[in-house]
Amino acid sequence: SFLKMGQWIGGDRDGNPNVNAQTLEYAISRQAEMVLRHYLTEVHHLGRELSISALLVKFPKKMQDLAAASPDTNEHRQDEPYRRALTGIYARLAATLKVLTHTDAARHAVPPQNPYENAEAFLADLKTIDASLILQGAKALSQKRLRGLIRTVEVFGFHLATVDLRQSSDMHELVLAELLSVSAIEAGYANLTEMQKRDLLLSLLKDPQPLQVVGHQYSDFAISEIAIFTMAKKMRTLFGGDAIRHYIISHTETVSDLLEVFLLQKEVGLMHGMLGKKASVDLIVVPLFETIEDLRNAAPIMHDLYALPGILDIVKRSGGEQDIMLGYSDSNKDGG
Repeated sequence: SFLKMGQWIGGDRDGNPNVNAQTLEYAISRQAEMVLRHYLTEVHHLGRELSISALLVKFPKKMQDLAAASPDTNEHRQDEPYRRALTGIYARLAATLKVLTHTDAARHAVPPQNPYENAEAFLADLKTIDASLILQGAKALSQKRLRGLIRTVEVFGFHLATVDLRQSSDMHELVLAELLSVSAIEAGYANLTEMQKRDLLLSLLKDPQPLQVVGHQYSDFAISEIAIFTMAKKMRTLFGGDAIRHYIISHTETVSDLLEVFLLQKEVGLMHGMLGKKASVDLIVVPLFETIEDLRNAAPIMHDLYALPGILDIVKRSGGEQDIMLGYSDSNKDGG
């Protein structure tokens, strides 16, 4: 779908220390519960509306197979492939709701079972029903509710809306300064020049070793910040890649501000491979240029970033998308 929803409630940590990995998990889980319960309601209503009997019309094989896969053995529905299929779809959705949100569906014709792996699998089942209705000359029956449900799944998936992550660039510097100091790689990261930071970060993006030292007790702040990246990986695995796509860096002022987020992704497994060796990242690194000076420097910063060896290749392998935010609250404060 060309239309996708997004927001940063639960993921925007810039200036709000109360936003952490737990709030991110809660926000996405609540979104998923809302959209999955809507799907369950719509599937329930479809089961009441689509009562066409196989004794009266022929059903295509794909539709017959979908009905046959249903756990619905009620003798009163054996000649009603749509209702049998929708009972099975409801059971799968109910199981999906349980797995993803740990909550239960409101009603059960059969026990929840066989959860969907992703929204695409659910969408495929709905499209099988839609195609069958069209072949039977019953397109009008799909337009009332089924087509709307298909469109809804295409837009919202199992996650409802992409949650953007956001943090200030100076916070990333603090985390990496601690990691680099503990690992004895660089004791004074914050005091390095911009070019020294770039060289160090690029070398670490080529290194397969993680920065964290096993057994060391890091600061609560560092633990909390790294936990956000770890939770993002978990949420993407559970709810799909569209659940979290962007990592926004407030107060982007230098190229190293961007490289730091690439490195933090690498630290938790959101980066695949190493720089210069067909690497990709899961989260789009999004600079937010806010002050008037930063806005003027935006083009040179992005030019210098892409000029670094291997960075443009990472962007291309990660989907070829680069989002840039221009102006926000600090723009008004700084420039009026």
